[in-house]
Amino acid sequence: MNGYRRDARPPHSVRFRNDTWHDIQDRAHAERLTANPFIEQAAEARCGYARCYRCGHPVPVTLGDTTGMTFSEAIVAALDAAARQKCRAHEPLTISAGGAVADGDLTAEVADLRTKVEEIRERMAPSTTPSPVPFKAPAVTR
Repeated sequence: MNGYRRDARPPHSVRFRNDTWHDIQDRAHAERLTANPFIEQAAEARCGYARCYRCGHPVPVTLGDTTGMTFSEAIVAALDAAARQKCRAHEPLTISAGGAVADGDLTAEVADLRTKVEEIRERMAPSTTPSPVPFKAPAVTR
């Protein structure tokens, strides 16, 4: 596995101000987490990835338009999207207010939209074939 061990957790310590530590504990409790995974997830998100909770591999994450989302909501969306992918075959993710999408899914979605646009253009384009009945001017009456 390229030298990666899921259980590789060296004994590093991180220090916080007391008021910051209490804020972390309160927010983690509100999200039904302990302080350790809360801090780990936020730090990994700042480093540009979300770790799949099933296989432990990091999945690259980029932020799209996250208007209306909190940082915590974006992290949760990234973690959920990473867990929905096949383990050890993860694709990079783009997080936006509309949800998290694998970059490969975006390519397929864009191709599908282009196909639909072409179909609409074909339907709306004027016909180049002559009409079966030639145009006949109405009779003039006086």
